[in-house]
Amino acid sequence: MRFIVYSIFIAFSLIWSVNTNAQSVNQATQMLNQVKENMLSEESWFFDFELEIFFPELDPEVIKGKLYQDGNKIRADLGDQVLISDGETVWTYIRDFNEVQISNYEEGMEEMFLSPTSIVSIYESGEYAYQYSGAQEIDGRNLHLIEFKPSQPGPSEYVKINLFLDMDNKIPYAVGISARNGTRYNLVINDHDRGANHPAGTFSFDESEFPGVEIEDLRF
Repeated sequence: MRFIVYSIFIAFSLIWSVNTNAQSVNQATQMLNQVKENMLSEESWFFDFELEIFFPELDPEVIKGKLYQDGNKIRADLGDQVLISDGETVWTYIRDFNEVQISNYEEGMEEMFLSPTSIVSIYESGEYAYQYSGAQEIDGRNLHLIEFKPSQPGPSEYVKINLFLDMDNKIPYAVGISARNGTRYNLVINDHDRGANHPAGTFSFDESEFPGVEIEDLRF
């Protein structure tokens, strides 16, 4: 009798666990869908952010940056680098060498610009299992944590991703990424402007802004 009772208890525990996990996945999916829909409903955005990079056995690197976006046009000011694309051409300016490299734009290249839209869309890749892990108050904001881990062992570059969503504004507020090589990334969005009115010339490279710049044209 004791074995039967114990078996029933285990069965109900497993059913509860499965149901709870399904609920957390559904809740995460609903939130991610809402944030993605909000991000895609407006083409023009501005983000002020801070990126911390922790390398194994090295001092951390802190990048204070700004991201301007209008559809597939993007400008990312990253301190030592400025990345600019008008949707046809990509300019990569390297401050230490006062050099700009010119290349052709390729579809999906906005993902390399830390676009919040690409960050929040990671749940659609199929590479990660994810779940809703509750609300937390950070910096006076009520944030919602979505945890990601690789759905299959081995191929994924990242072993864990923590995404904090600001559901009041329906934007990603912060993301923490742990890479397989031991590097960790923490990205926090300090400010944003939905429907930003970008000045003319934001998405093209103006040589006059970079006196003496050397130009390396990598286009064929």
